[in-house]
Amino acid sequence: MNTVLPTPTVELVEAECSAYDLDPSNQLGDKALKELLEQFPRNTVISQVLLKVLVLDRLYSTRIRNIDVEPLARHIAGLDIDTLLNQGSPVAVERIFVCPELRRKYYSFATKFCSWHRPEDYPLYDSYAVECLWAYKKQDSFHKFHRQDLWYYEKLVTTVTAFRHWYNLDCLTFRQIDKFLWRCGGRIIREAG
Repeated sequence: MNTVLPTPTVELVEAECSAYDLDPSNQLGDKALKELLEQFPRNTVISQVLLKVLVLDRLYSTRIRNIDVEPLARHIAGLDIDTLLNQGSPVAVERIFVCPELRRKYYSFATKFCSWHRPEDYPLYDSYAVECLWAYKKQDSFHKFHRQDLWYYEKLVTTVTAFRHWYNLDCLTFRQIDKFLWRCGGRIIREAG
């Protein structure tokens, strides 16, 4: 990539957030997911967790195999995860994606599940965010990390926090940073393709 990325500023991130929020392809899905989590904020009833798994997977393309949806919902409901979520503990992500019944690890899904419950505490992992963080690392050296480090949630949190701090974006939430990274990363991938 030879394109110089713009320096992230509060104004730029807020503009990207507004563009994300005004995009009709995001509006209805995000509203539906928000309402679903308001209706079912806890994660102890399997049927309610199943609804959240299905909707989150569909809207955020987390690629959960159909055969894994129900076991994953049962796993989450059995974790007693709400205390960890309320504390903003990164352990919640690991507990969700380490499901002994499943051969696959749904890391991206786990970060998004936690993020939708507590967006102020959990940045999310996806390929667009990784692409954006990597491009800014190459351009500005805002933090030392390797791409594969982002597969470890505590390292992802540290990297997104470093990104936020390096560019003086500490007044912004992880959710705002996520929207910026997603939009910017999508552009980077489209331009490279």
